[in-house]
Amino acid sequence: MKLLDVTKVLSMAAFRPDPDDSSFTWEKRFKKRKSLFLSIAREGVTWKSMDKNGLLSDSEFVPGSLKDILEEMASEFFELSDGGWCCVSINQRYVISLETNLMRKDSGFDVLRSTPRAVLGSKAERGKRYSLKHNPESNSSVLLSVDEEYIKEVESLFGRFGLNVGRICCGVFSMLSESLEQIEKAREEFKNNKPENKLGNILNVISCYGSICILRMEEEKWVEMRSRVSLHKGKDLESLKKIILPIVEDMRSEDQIVFSGDESSGYIKEILSEVSPDMKINDISSVNSLWNLMSKK
Repeated sequence: MKLLDVTKVLSMAAFRPDPDDSSFTWEKRFKKRKSLFLSIAREGVTWKSMDKNGLLSDSEFVPGSLKDILEEMASEFFELSDGGWCCVSINQRYVISLETNLMRKDSGFDVLRSTPRAVLGSKAERGKRYSLKHNPESNSSVLLSVDEEYIKEVESLFGRFGLNVGRICCGVFSMLSESLEQIEKAREEFKNNKPENKLGNILNVISCYGSICILRMEEEKWVEMRSRVSLHKGKDLESLKKIILPIVEDMRSEDQIVFSGDESSGYIKEILSEVSPDMKINDISSVNSLWNLMSKK
C-alpha cells in the first residue's frame, strides 16, 4: 500500500465519494470542500459559491452568453471551488410536459439514460436526456426533456476553461419536484388529522430565474400544465399574465396556490394575488430555494 493510500485511510478520505460520482449527493461529495453553483439562462448567469463550512455566498448575476462569461470569470470561479468543481442548473433548451400512462417499473435514472424508449415508448426521441416525477396517486407523470447536445456543449465549455461539471440539473424541474413532494406530505398529514375533509385543488407555481412552470391539481390528480422558458425578465410581465390568467380562471375561491420561486420572484407572487384575490397563497420559497436543492440533493 502506498503512503498516500495509508494517509487517506487514516484521515477517512478513502471513504468519501469521488467528486464526479453523481450517485452521491453534492453535500456528501464536497463535504469540507469549496464548490460553485451556477444557474444559466438566456440573459446571463447567476451564481453562488459555498465555503468549506457549507455556507452559501450572496447571489451574483453576470449578463451575457455563457462563453463570454467564462472567458472573463473562469479564473475567479476556479478560486471559489476546490478543483474547479461546479454544479450547474440550466434554464433553457428544455421541455417540461405532463404525460400519462408511462411505465413505472424500472423507470429510474439509469434506465432513462440508457434505454429511454423502455420507459417512454414512442415519446422517446434520439438526442434527448430525460427525468421523471410520477404522481403516486394517479397515472400522470411530469417529464423533463433536455437536448443532449446542449448538455455536452455546457460541459465542454466549462472544461475548456479548466472547470469541472459535477452535476447538471434543470432548476425549474428540481424546484417543481421538491414542491410536489411537500404537497404530497401535506396531503397525508391533512388526511390523517382531518380524514373527513379534503385538502382541495391546488395551483402549483414555480419560478426560476425567468422561467416558469404551472401545474393545476384537482385533489390528487395532475390535470394541466404550462411551462415556459425565459418567459419573464425584470418587470415586463404581460407575457407572464397571459399564461397565468387562463389557468387561474378554472380555479375556485376555496382552492389554493402553492408558490415556490427564486429570491427575485416576489413580484410574481404579487401578480398571483392580483389575478386571484380570493385564493390562499402558500409561499414555500426561501432565499436559497434552488441553491439548497443543488447543494444538498
